[in-house]
Amino acid sequence: MRRPPLALAGLILLAGCAAAAPSPEPAAPVDQELMSGWQLARYAFEERQYDQAAQVYARVLERAYARDDLGAIGDVGYELAVVRLRQLDPAAAAAQARQTRDELRRRGDEPFAELYLVEAVALYEMGEEVDAGARADRAIALASRPREPVAMRAWFLKGRIAADHGDAGGISQAIAALGRSPNPELAADRLELSGRLALLEGRPERALPTFRDSADLRRDAGDYLGMARVLALAGEAAERAGLSTDAADLYFRAGRSAEVERDLGNARRWLGAAARLATTTGQAAILAEANDRLESLAEAEGR
Repeated sequence: MRRPPLALAGLILLAGCAAAAPSPEPAAPVDQELMSGWQLARYAFEERQYDQAAQVYARVLERAYARDDLGAIGDVGYELAVVRLRQLDPAAAAAQARQTRDELRRRGDEPFAELYLVEAVALYEMGEEVDAGARADRAIALASRPREPVAMRAWFLKGRIAADHGDAGGISQAIAALGRSPNPELAADRLELSGRLALLEGRPERALPTFRDSADLRRDAGDYLGMARVLALAGEAAERAGLSTDAADLYFRAGRSAEVERDLGNARRWLGAAARLATTTGQAAILAEANDRLESLAEAEGR
């Protein structure tokens, strides 16, 4: 039976499916080298040491190939794709997901829902939204239950795609599919989509507290990339509502978190927005620190 997925923090990509998966359970007899490497890879992931996790996962996957263990190939390949996402390398994540999917299909095994979801998130991050939506649909179709976390995260992704295209009906459909789950991460997803719908409908004053609540839930769940994204959305809502001082603060906090999490493109964008607004609002501290961080990012790029 397929195991629950590792947390998709940032994603999907999403921010995360439920909790980390339980200990690996490859078919007997147990290969101790594979098992110990798999545990080490997961430990590195949980400690947010994503480069180390990727290196260990790659070795474990080679061991799974050497063992010709289809179950381990599928699960380890999927988890390596998740790690590639957390390394902010969606192209590598999509390639790994496709490679794993092709291997399973070639051997007569149906690729599982989580594998389609991680590929969908990667494609979305690459700007390939049509293909991302198709993979999300496949994840929903393969989920064992309509309210399974993997299906809910796929609906969240579909809602984000709809929001990007100004499709209020698509956002509403995704919100309805998410329902009123008590799961904090799924609640954060629903709030984020609700905020984006309010923005689309021209109600930034309603979107702002919704985004703030979503950001709080993502922070508590340890999804700092997702938190940064929603803080930036809150900044956009505040700016549209004429609350420039609040907007500068929110953009700055979003950019600072993104910088620490190595999401450098968004860090530059949000810190730039904070500096722009702080110039007009007289928020000298935010202006100075935003510019310092932007300068550090530029210097790092020039090395």
